[in-house]
Amino acid sequence: MSEKNEITVDMIENALLAAGSTFTLASVAKALGAGRSDVVRRRLERAVDRDDRFLHDDKWNCATRDGFFTGRKFVITPDEWEIAEGVLFPGHRFVPFLPESVFPSDVKMVCGGEAAARREVILPLGKVFHYHLLLGSEQVFDYMIADNSANAHLANHASASDSVTLTVFDMADFYKKNGFVFGDALLCEVSDYQNGEVIFSCLPGSERAGKARRERIDALDMAVKKVWELYGEYLDIPEQLARAEFFIKSGNDSAGASVDEFIAGSNMVELRADGDHAVLTIRDENNSGNISDIELPEGLSISKADLSDPEKLLSGAGFPLTAAEVDSFMLDAIYGRESDFDGVYSRIFGHRELDLADEAQQVTLLNYLEEKFEELSANYNRVDDEAKAPLRSQLVEAVSERLEFIAALGALDRDVNDEEKAKLEKLAAISAKSSELLKLLNNPAFTPDETELDRLTAMSEELFDQQDELLRQE
Repeated sequence: MSEKNEITVDMIENALLAAGSTFTLASVAKALGAGRSDVVRRRLERAVDRDDRFLHDDKWNCATRDGFFTGRKFVITPDEWEIAEGVLFPGHRFVPFLPESVFPSDVKMVCGGEAAARREVILPLGKVFHYHLLLGSEQVFDYMIADNSANAHLANHASASDSVTLTVFDMADFYKKNGFVFGDALLCEVSDYQNGEVIFSCLPGSERAGKARRERIDALDMAVKKVWELYGEYLDIPEQLARAEFFIKSGNDSAGASVDEFIAGSNMVELRADGDHAVLTIRDENNSGNISDIELPEGLSISKADLSDPEKLLSGAGFPLTAAEVDSFMLDAIYGRESDFDGVYSRIFGHRELDLADEAQQVTLLNYLEEKFEELSANYNRVDDEAKAPLRSQLVEAVSERLEFIAALGALDRDVNDEEKAKLEKLAAISAKSSELLKLLNNPAFTPDETELDRLTAMSEELFDQQDELLRQE
């Protein structure tokens, strides 16, 4: 009888269940009496990979989800609006730490033996969407519809101004009792994984060191990268994050970053939607505004095959700009009542010449830029843009400083060294993040209120600080 037939599927499942909360595949294979069998090992790998009761890393160290997440600590950071309103949106805050079967608003939050109450709020979709980003594009509207039948219209059409009715945790008494302010956090611990029970308490902002938050974000960046390398686009965002938590393992620092702080502070990970499927991807694998792909001072020319892609033309000419950044330069000029394209051209390129491979590329790029400027000018709404324009101007200034640094580096009569390449990679990550903010600000349909604008300003200032630190380094 063959080895494959001797060890049945039932035997493998029973061995996995008997392995305990943590185990290796080698130990399970040994228990089956097939410790050196590659065939059995591959069967065990497939069994663990397709069974959502288990987690594993790239070396096939394994654990049960229940065992791994029970006792897991994490933080939630309510924003200023939530604190002022005495609420907490469940949204994506619990996604990495609890089973998919636990509906976010059904999580039982317990403090001092008492469960937090729930209530309903009715708000514009644009006001609450960012609390749900990591549910994924397939799930976010399904979640809202399941939460309340009043949201059924989202199945056919959704706009930022549409009203949605959602269940939130009533935290008013807790916030008041603890003198809770923006910067404080909820320290959470999973007490019952299967039933979605979480114990929480107040963690003052004074006990949350910036270094610990940064270390947590960087660790999660690397963990998501490992998950991406293993599974690509196969997993949904909640599952990507759950598996990333397992890769971090010992990174259980209760003073670390929250999910929301990870969204704001990641230098590596971006959210990408492909049709109805959204995933977390790694920026430099997508070449999204990635400066590190540009080799300076050489390699700045590109082929004629790139004539249809203005971003590649710009990068090839030594100006690594995304479409959002180009639009932002133009909108900033329009806000400043600049009507002459030559003036806009100078804003973007300064006194540098475009170093393109041939005249065809030069004409293609200039035509694109001029047509884009005319389009933006014709559709500009000064009233709606007034509140957003100052923040955009600051972001544009930061882009200019980055371009000046790259130009100076490209002018050096030598190859870029490893330290400079590392700096370019970090600038690339900052650029990609600021480009996402600019996309939002450039969207005519996005009309932020004061709270939302404050949130975006805080995110921008963190990027400014990171870039300034890099550019000051000798």
